[in-house]
Amino acid sequence: MTQGPLLSVQDVGIHFQLSRRQVLRAVDGVSLDVQRGETFGIIGESGCGKTTLGRALVCLERPAKGRILHDGVDPTTLSAKQLRRHRSQYQIVFQDPNAALDPRMTILRSVREPLDAVGTLPPAERHDIAVGLMERVGLAPDFARRYPHELSGGQKQRVCIARVLTLHPCVIVCDEAVSALDVSIQADILNLLAELQEERGLTYVFITHNLSVVAHVSDRIAVMYLGRLVELGDTEALLARPLHPYTEALLSAEPAALPSHMRDNRRILLSGDLPSPVSPPSGCRFRTRCHFAAAVCAEQVPDWQEIEDRHWVACHFAGSVTQLPAGARA
Repeated sequence: MTQGPLLSVQDVGIHFQLSRRQVLRAVDGVSLDVQRGETFGIIGESGCGKTTLGRALVCLERPAKGRILHDGVDPTTLSAKQLRRHRSQYQIVFQDPNAALDPRMTILRSVREPLDAVGTLPPAERHDIAVGLMERVGLAPDFARRYPHELSGGQKQRVCIARVLTLHPCVIVCDEAVSALDVSIQADILNLLAELQEERGLTYVFITHNLSVVAHVSDRIAVMYLGRLVELGDTEALLARPLHPYTEALLSAEPAALPSHMRDNRRILLSGDLPSPVSPPSGCRFRTRCHFAAAVCAEQVPDWQEIEDRHWVACHFAGSVTQLPAGARA
């Protein structure tokens, strides 16, 4: 164990070759650190690259450039045998629990599957561990013989959580882990994840497009747009004073649980559609939808700079603009 961050993402790019001439840069030059025991949130629109980044954190995608360090270790330098042992400490909970479970397996067998794959424990002990984890996540013993189609969405997600815990991971990436669930079930799953984090000292990377969810669970939040980070900061600071126009637009779109006379119903309207990641805009990628865009935004990529303490942003006008121009709100 090192004294540095548990996860260190250093100028990572993840590219997909679509054709001989077209390359999709799903993640393009992202750098961030995740500290031990924290919940690190990543938000952004669909297609911004957050899921691809999450998959790379657990070695399901290989960076085309840059590197990802796990507690100071670069997994790409490990042998196949070493990587198999190493990656068990870095697990992921997928968005769709139904697709994540084999319909031919009973729930007990699905939970026990990672232990069976490793094969270092006696069968009886694997069974006891799986049953104990099922009970810990709120599944009664009679669920053991059931199949995925006999469970609700929330129950299936509990199965997936129990399964990733079998190998005692230190990092769990939650990729839209509650987005497919009812609001009341979301709260139960979030509470369960918080309890498990306290019990086991887990580190979470929480990926979602739901700002209220990520604000509730995260210590820090990173905002992604078209493959790049545009803002990163402590949750309270980022919500109280967003420094990037895109973050401000996301916050304005979030419903407020307040009486109508206390709400600020003005929304920031972004012009245009999300550009294609195959052919992104020059300079600042957000400039085609930004009300503050100027000539410099098309000519230069904004620097990733620390405007305030632990509050980073990539914008030529970060910290110098205090309000949107006329017509930007509705």
